[in-house]
Amino acid sequence: MAIVNGQPVYCFKKALLTIHAIALRFGTMTPPPFPIPRTSNLPIFSDNVIPSMLVHLGVIDLSTATLGLAEIFPNANNRETLDALLSLPPPAEETKGPKTKTVPKEGPILTVEQAFALRAAAIDACELIVETARNLTDEELSQHEKGGESLRWLREITLPEVDAWIWAVAKDRADYRSLPRFVLTNTPYF
Repeated sequence: MAIVNGQPVYCFKKALLTIHAIALRFGTMTPPPFPIPRTSNLPIFSDNVIPSMLVHLGVIDLSTATLGLAEIFPNANNRETLDALLSLPPPAEETKGPKTKTVPKEGPILTVEQAFALRAAAIDACELIVETARNLTDEELSQHEKGGESLRWLREITLPEVDAWIWAVAKDRADYRSLPRFVLTNTPYF
């Protein structure tokens, strides 16, 4: 918890992720060994990866942000960079043997207040993403369908699924993996 602009901000990443992991692990058992919570309406599990990715991908605009956040990712509003990130991923390098993964570059070091403001912005942004997806019309969906692939599944997407997708692409796409993530010192794990 942090106080941001005089208001308490709570981001329960560890607790929410634990509940969701329990639901995934034991939710398909019949009968379940104990009452299994439904987690489809949980918010995202906000840490430093998702907020940083949403800034880099142009979802969160920090250009008018307060608390000194407008300058933390100086290339985030660069049109050329954004276009490259939103295009198809670069071709995977063909290598034999184990893949060498690079550690993401350390990004800007934030204060607790800045980190919580950015984490809360990511939670809100993902809520809006899911709300928008669930309200897409048949016409809007059909405009983006290719090769007969239906996009109607977007109307059922959950916040934990959006969280997992952002985490997956942040880890699996080399160009995304190289993007800096913000740092909150003295926080071993969000």
